[in-house]
Amino acid sequence: MKNKTVDINRIILTVLAATSLILLIATVIGLIYFNNRIDEYSSGSNEKINSYKHVYAFIADDTFDTLSDSLYKDLVEYGKEHDCFVERIGSGLAANYSKNDLFNIAIYSKVDGIIVQGDGTKATDEMINKADKAGIPVVTVLTDNNNSARKSFIAMDDYSVGTEYAVQIRNAVRDGYDRRSRTINVLVLMNSQYSNQNTILSAIQARVSSSNPAGPQIRITTENITSTTAFSIQENVKDLLDSYSELPDVVVCLSDIITRSVNQCIVESSRVGSTKILGYYDSDTVVKAIERGSIYATFTVATEQMAKYCVDALNEYKATGNVSTYFSTDYELVTIDTIAIKQQNGGKGKNEED
Repeated sequence: MKNKTVDINRIILTVLAATSLILLIATVIGLIYFNNRIDEYSSGSNEKINSYKHVYAFIADDTFDTLSDSLYKDLVEYGKEHDCFVERIGSGLAANYSKNDLFNIAIYSKVDGIIVQGDGTKATDEMINKADKAGIPVVTVLTDNNNSARKSFIAMDDYSVGTEYAVQIRNAVRDGYDRRSRTINVLVLMNSQYSNQNTILSAIQARVSSSNPAGPQIRITTENITSTTAFSIQENVKDLLDSYSELPDVVVCLSDIITRSVNQCIVESSRVGSTKILGYYDSDTVVKAIERGSIYATFTVATEQMAKYCVDALNEYKATGNVSTYFSTDYELVTIDTIAIKQQNGGKGKNEED
């Protein structure tokens, strides 16, 4: 019995030692690869990049978000028109690095400026401050890190967007309900890590509570979807909606990936029409869903205007040492009617990668 116990302990120790060795090797390989990537970015051997007056780094928050992709494409296009090369730090890398790692690549590469999708976290505040101390100005886009040394913040007027969401909630449930006795259940899906979503939610609640009391009573609940991959977000959304014996009358989605996930879940479960979806961003998938009737409406994000303000803000700061701390961009409601008008005028939708 004693020998058997000794053998089991040896096996456990051997497995632990092997596991530790594998982790050590993986860490060393990762560090070597990471350092090589830094050398590639900072080598300055790329003649194409060196032909531009400024090189700016774009650090996206969600690599699976079509909004980030669209914004980056507009940053590249507008940057080239104004003698700036915008590089999306982290794209094409074999491994997934944290936002801190991407900041370090940009800082060690000695880029001329950084454009980052903010998140309001202390960790990102510290990385922005680190870049600023290294002489690299940073602007935040979409969500702010206002406790940092960022030079400017570019985004929509989120309170105004929230107010428009509240109007569309009323419009979505205007017909087909008994206004004298029916309570309208509204579910807002968000990631509270992003401060702009909290602002949108506050505006929705304020506008709904101040609406005409003669209309239907609206009850708002919120849920946080905080996963870090597209697949896990889709799974979490599915699990959440499946937990409802009766779907909410309206689901408000405050991100592009959540919008697509909710739509997919409702379509696959053959429950289109039992709830109205208010989305965020007009990716191709969302526009097609509006045309098919599974999404009621969504809001565009003026990525071309955002890109312009981001590049202009960094250029202005590089030239003068000063820049406005805030730029407000436009937004637009997208419905089946506005899509029809745009198609009549020959307009094209947003590009979306599969």
